[in-house]
Amino acid sequence: MSKKISLGAAAAMSLVAATITVSLTYTYAMGRFNEKVADVNERQAMYTKLSEIDQKVRQDYIGKIGETDLNDGIAAGYMAGLGDAGAKYLSAEKYKNYLSSNSKKAVGVGIRTVQDADGNMEVIEVLPNSSASKAGLQKGDVILSLDGKEVIRLSYGEAVNKLDGTVGTTVKLGLLRKTTENGKTATKQMDVTVTRAEYQRITVSSSIINGNVGYIAISEFQSTTKNQFVAAINNLTEKKVVGFVVDLRNNSGGSVEVMASVLDEFLPAVSLVSYADRAGKITVEYSSKSGEINLPISVVVNSSTYGAAEIFAADMKDYKKGKLIGEKTAGRGMKEDVIPLSDGSAIQLSVGNYTRIDGKTFHGVGVNVDMEVEMTPEQKDLLLRRSLTMMEDPQIQASVTALVKQGADVQQIPGTDSGNLDNSAAQTGAKAPATSSAKAK
Repeated sequence: MSKKISLGAAAAMSLVAATITVSLTYTYAMGRFNEKVADVNERQAMYTKLSEIDQKVRQDYIGKIGETDLNDGIAAGYMAGLGDAGAKYLSAEKYKNYLSSNSKKAVGVGIRTVQDADGNMEVIEVLPNSSASKAGLQKGDVILSLDGKEVIRLSYGEAVNKLDGTVGTTVKLGLLRKTTENGKTATKQMDVTVTRAEYQRITVSSSIINGNVGYIAISEFQSTTKNQFVAAINNLTEKKVVGFVVDLRNNSGGSVEVMASVLDEFLPAVSLVSYADRAGKITVEYSSKSGEINLPISVVVNSSTYGAAEIFAADMKDYKKGKLIGEKTAGRGMKEDVIPLSDGSAIQLSVGNYTRIDGKTFHGVGVNVDMEVEMTPEQKDLLLRRSLTMMEDPQIQASVTALVKQGADVQQIPGTDSGNLDNSAAQTGAKAPATSSAKAK
């Protein structure tokens, strides 16, 4: 027998439910209000402290205050206070340089350097047709000073930045150069004045290795990379290669958009780049079109493979398009936006974490390889200085072996040495990239 609820009881129950709902809503609202009040109070404390500092400085400081420098310093300090290596403040001048650095041409002397054991700048590459090349700089030169300022007295990054400047301006480089005369090696100091000029970036190098394998090294993803990459692919395909080795070691990342356009050549119609924002919402940023390269592929990575290059490697592995060889990647997977401000300056801010196809991020974790191949410290040093030949490079040779396991009919030619890369297909651009210890300017 069914039981009936009286109208009074139903009304009472409705009243109780409404009371509970109001109570919960009130509790939530009060919690949000308290959070906002705490946030307002914290910000007010920050403004009060800054105002107090400003008052004390203007009252007692005996030096001259540069208002522009002061404002830039305050903004830079705020971003530094976030404790995020990717968070930066760019002054109007630095933001202008940032925009020009992403263009097809750069302005500088046209060399790539690494920091040597003494803290100086060792030249590991002189870019073709650059002002440095015309001034006679050579690979192996060590830069001791710039315009009379010793490199070891500057931070390495500051020294590298001094190679940049306006077209037509000059920089005086104090060099240490090894020479060989009558079979004896000696060093001599010399000064060379270089006029800064525009030069094109080279971020892609290619060659044939092991007889019939296409080798493509991508040092950074910049505006010129896609055209250089397509030229290299077409050149190697015409030579009937049986597979590709894509070298992303010491790739410092660069433009995720450019990386996606390169990756599109290898993958079918899939999602290429996704990220999770602060609320956990995942957004697909770039997808690939149909059509793909149907040859066995190995991708070589190491602990200095950063950012966009890690997304490339993760996608090749996750979509089972290629084997990863070498070492776990750096684990730098935050999406960073550069946001312009009203006065011409800008801030760089981490706004999300890039995710793999399973929704997990690789930031702080890195991307694991399919075949781990270690290198000796000596081999790593030679690789950084671009002096390690292909046949002496264990990670490259392991990548070729991986192609064979994927079905590639590789010609194993003893003694083949393809250490000198063919850049002829990539002469639409210049400048090799900067890693944490290597810069090109």
